[in-house]
Amino acid sequence: MDYSDAVKQLIWNYRLDFDPVGIRFVFDDSEKDNLLTTHKARSRLTLCQHVAAVRQAGYSLLMEPGACLCKNAQLILGWRQLDREADTRYHLKYACNPEHALEIAQNKPGLEYETCKGVYMAPLDVFDNIELEPPVPHVIYIMCVPFQALHILNDYMAATGRPSLSFFQTPNSAMCGGSVWCFQQNSANMNTMCPGSKASGKTEMNYVNVFIPGTHFIDMVNVLKKRCEKSGGPSLLGKGGTWPGLERCAGCSTLVFKQLSLATRNLHL
Repeated sequence: MDYSDAVKQLIWNYRLDFDPVGIRFVFDDSEKDNLLTTHKARSRLTLCQHVAAVRQAGYSLLMEPGACLCKNAQLILGWRQLDREADTRYHLKYACNPEHALEIAQNKPGLEYETCKGVYMAPLDVFDNIELEPPVPHVIYIMCVPFQALHILNDYMAATGRPSLSFFQTPNSAMCGGSVWCFQQNSANMNTMCPGSKASGKTEMNYVNVFIPGTHFIDMVNVLKKRCEKSGGPSLLGKGGTWPGLERCAGCSTLVFKQLSLATRNLHL
């Protein structure tokens, strides 16, 4: 299964509102020559705004250090160092005292200072045609509703053999921190929007962020594909079947539908 096939499986079976986004952290400048880009921001923008353009317009973008507007993303991506005074001030609105505000900034995941040369973001099928070794995104980002996240994360646990998952939620830095944590921990992550990703990232209030490590993604989608072949659809409700599945309590004797014969069906036309 390639990325193009995997995307079709996800979008069709889970009725995703937005295309998944492949994210690759560029640690070697020589990689940039092999990246397929379609657009470039005219001015400095946030990471959230770049990702929104990928998932909503299908652009392929490379954001280099000087093009990043968000100070929180700059810190997490290793494009600036912690400034105790300034970062305390930035985070004070999330805390009750300066000590806690600084701790919030210090506790975020982060790439090593000046090691990341850029962040490449593109629709997943673009990675089928990129000549890199290995040609995989480090993280696949999916904006979805909680019911879709339930299925995606269950597929992930099935694919990786994990009985449970732990996530990383911070007061802000949902997009940048969520993706870097997923990459560094090599584990799926889910979080809510943060104030920045709500505004600049164009996140509506009913969505959550799901991050899947690139090395696990195809295996995860294969779990979905096999379940569809076995049960006739992707739903995890009851005995499965078509999306979203029938909401029927196990053993319920009331909510039962009897399939009509063809002759009986015609009487109701």
